[in-house]
Amino acid sequence: MLCKDLKVVSLNITEDHYEFKALFRLCTDGRCIDVDLAQLSSDERLFDEIKREFEIEESIEEIKKVIMEKVMEASTLESKIVEGHECCEEKETEKIDRVLGSLNAI
Repeated sequence: MLCKDLKVVSLNITEDHYEFKALFRLCTDGRCIDVDLAQLSSDERLFDEIKREFEIEESIEEIKKVIMEKVMEASTLESKIVEGHECCEEKETEKIDRVLGSLNAI
């Protein structure tokens, strides 16, 4: 398996008196590992476990890089804030576009 096939899901970032904690789940089809972001920088054995669990072909350095990219991508998705009166209109428009797109595929 390749690192790009891993998914970062259930990202939860909290802050308590400027102490940040980030917990997330690494998943593929049928397998998941819960990870604390602090472990990524302090526990080298974690990457060995990830490599073994998901049978990843790449090096530990590549695994680190890809996971951090995926965590950063997930954090930007989680932190988007929609403000203003048009937020609901945008969601409805997106929903209509998806429905129309699925009808065009038929």
